[in-house]
Amino acid sequence: MRLQRKGVANAERVRELVDSAFATRYHDLEGTLKTASMAVVLAEEKRSELPTDLIVAAWTEYGNALRMAGRYEEAERALERAAAEPTSDLPTRTHLLEVTASLHRNTGRFESAVHILHSAIEAEKSVGNTDAAARHHNHLGLVYEDMGDRPHALRAFKTALDLFGPDAPLDVVASTGHNLVKTLIADGRLSAAAAGLALLEPLYRRLTSVRLAAKVEWMRARLCRELQQLHAAKLAYERAYELLITEPRSPELATLVKEMTELEAAMNKSPVSSEAETERE
Repeated sequence: MRLQRKGVANAERVRELVDSAFATRYHDLEGTLKTASMAVVLAEEKRSELPTDLIVAAWTEYGNALRMAGRYEEAERALERAAAEPTSDLPTRTHLLEVTASLHRNTGRFESAVHILHSAIEAEKSVGNTDAAARHHNHLGLVYEDMGDRPHALRAFKTALDLFGPDAPLDVVASTGHNLVKTLIADGRLSAAAAGLALLEPLYRRLTSVRLAAKVEWMRARLCRELQQLHAAKLAYERAYELLITEPRSPELATLVKEMTELEAAMNKSPVSSEAETERE
């Protein structure tokens, strides 16, 4: 009985570490790496006492942390360790597929990422989990976007939005909408992008994620810039910057600053049009 209680306590501790690593992955990557590493060490040390699903979860989260840190070879090995274990828990299995697809996307293996995500989608559909399938469709759209295949990307984002149910997490739905509108802008379909942004505004006003709110303002700035609404673009860029600098991990900040500098240069070249736009507003 004592050994059984000890096994339960170890399982609970590994689960706490895995959940903590997942929760902090965007805000404290160094802490996430440390926590995920601790989860793996404990899982391997107490392997005989733990369900294999929990061992898979630990290796998956560690692989994801390594991936986010850009340590792709180590991430590959960690995810291979996870995949080598038998697992009966569907969320654990599909999370491993999703993280593996992200790694393949990061390393340019797009066709493989597409295949893996389709496997995850079919698995979720088999149990009627439409919100999870929608999340994978959103990820699929990002892969297609990286491949330069905008028609398939747009189709994947639209499918995701159609699949989300009323109880789907707000930030996931908002992120998918953001990806759809951003792709429409890149494809030059500015009227459709503006209409999509207007439809999504009620969602964006309820966001609690600072990073996602910054991305929305950045997307708004790009749309205004393409529409030659330079003053409005400048204001949106500034809002995005003010939000993003509060985030502890913002690798995209340099790109945002570059776009702001380019816009400033464009406005300085055509002061008449900028003044006219200001007057119209």
